[in-house]
Amino acid sequence: MANNRYNTPEEGTLDWHVPLNENFRRLDQDVEIRDVEANKSDYEPADGSKFLATDTGTVYTGDGSSWNLVGYVARAGGGDFGHYVRYPDGLVDEEINKFFVGADEKLEVVRVSLPVKGASPDTTNPDVTLQVYEGGVGGDKLVEVDGNDSKSSADTSGSWVATSSQVVVTVSNESGGPVDVVPKVWANIRR
Repeated sequence: MANNRYNTPEEGTLDWHVPLNENFRRLDQDVEIRDVEANKSDYEPADGSKFLATDTGTVYTGDGSSWNLVGYVARAGGGDFGHYVRYPDGLVDEEINKFFVGADEKLEVVRVSLPVKGASPDTTNPDVTLQVYEGGVGGDKLVEVDGNDSKSSADTSGSWVATSSQVVVTVSNESGGPVDVVPKVWANIRR
């Protein structure tokens, strides 16, 4: 099957270089750029182009003026830790999960949520929280989300990246009664 995306001028065509130059413009979109992340600014972010950082696994696409983060070519972890779990009142930083990463890896939390069973979809409960700590409870808090709310790193100005080997997820409940929640954490582990 012929590739109709690229121009092949007929033999004897005048100005044969015009369709070939158009092919080179299309190649800027079609061929992935691979280099270390620190060199990303050395490349023009042509609209529709793709940059793969070979050292971190980070993937960007160009929009004509800047490189935009798409995701990572890496292992991923997280999601639901189960079905609704009943947490009694009075819990503070109750450990519910741990992530461990290798010495040459980083863990990036990309999204967290804490749905509360029976709660109205447009309400949150600040007395029920999910926390993610780097280095264990008492370490650096990467992110926190209130009950019945969610957060995405794409919607914030910063990222939630841990470089130490232990990342701990906790739940606190100081609502005055038991709550049924589904703790959710999505994370990428990358080099």
